[in-house]
Amino acid sequence: MDRITALIDEALAGGLGSAAAVSIGDGGREVARLTRGLTRRVPTVGGKVDDQTWFDVASLTKPMATAASAMVLVGEGTLGLADPIRRWLPAASSTGTVRELLGHAAGCAAHVEFFRKLRVGSHADPRTELVTLAAAEPASAPGVSAVYSDLGYIMLGAIIERVTNARLEDAFTDLVAEPLGLAARYPGTSTISIAAATELDDREGQPWLVQGRVHDENAYFGGGVCGHAGLFARIGDVSAFASAIVETANGHPRGRLRTDVVQWFLAESAAPNASWRLGWDTPSATPGVSHAGDRWPRQHSVGHLGFTGTSLWLDLAKRRWVSLLTNRVHPTRGGTSADGIKALRRAVNDAALDMLDDR
Repeated sequence: MDRITALIDEALAGGLGSAAAVSIGDGGREVARLTRGLTRRVPTVGGKVDDQTWFDVASLTKPMATAASAMVLVGEGTLGLADPIRRWLPAASSTGTVRELLGHAAGCAAHVEFFRKLRVGSHADPRTELVTLAAAEPASAPGVSAVYSDLGYIMLGAIIERVTNARLEDAFTDLVAEPLGLAARYPGTSTISIAAATELDDREGQPWLVQGRVHDENAYFGGGVCGHAGLFARIGDVSAFASAIVETANGHPRGRLRTDVVQWFLAESAAPNASWRLGWDTPSATPGVSHAGDRWPRQHSVGHLGFTGTSLWLDLAKRRWVSLLTNRVHPTRGGTSADGIKALRRAVNDAALDMLDDR
């Protein structure tokens, strides 16, 4: 771990956020963990990061909360991958299916700044309004190509609510978190304590540090609980989730997950030549491109990134994982942080593979 520690310390010293946590798994169990840095740099220096520090995992919400909840529902027969979106959301523009939503192939737009409307005036039910806006946004023909879409996962979150007749945060707790022993949760419109800060922003009309509240603006102004963002987790939660997925995929089911369904989600794509599986991405075969690094296996491998500086990659065959949680958007998403986090992700994953192969 010395090499990984040096990589993390160098990145933090260079201003790439203030906090980082790493979990490395092999054979279905965690074999190494690292926490470094401080919960914030500004406006005052925060406390030291440890295992109890919460991170806004951003788009890791998609595989950890939304796709995992869908795995359980599909396995238990209450949600069908072939279900038309309009079965659950009759006003949706997309004519696609739940499968195509999961695989980013339902023709939905990638991102729309709905928060610009939601932040103005009063909104009695911003959660419902965000879903309505996402569902109404014009969509192209489904199943043709994969376009990574927050809008699709906003709709998926709403579909899970309709299937379970429960709010998304409660459905996630019941379907995924409690059965797997995860403390991961949605803070919603409350503030979670001991969290790594994200951006110094003006979203409240004056300079304000986002800490313990969701960073994603659509999620923030849309009530804080969404299918695409809003989940907070500790590094141990991500480790336990990764272990559950790789173990279930290899015939040792955890919680309410079923092996055949997990294998299906991790192998299925919803559009021709798509890198996306159902809830997960796969690493690019082009050298120097993938955030997974160049050494991470290209077969039987999936992963996902989060805008705040998070990532999780799984080697299904060897039941391995590398999770990196950071707050690279602190105190700002600008500058070189996007390039910096890609370089750090690649370097950490390559170093982790070296470490595991030397064991």
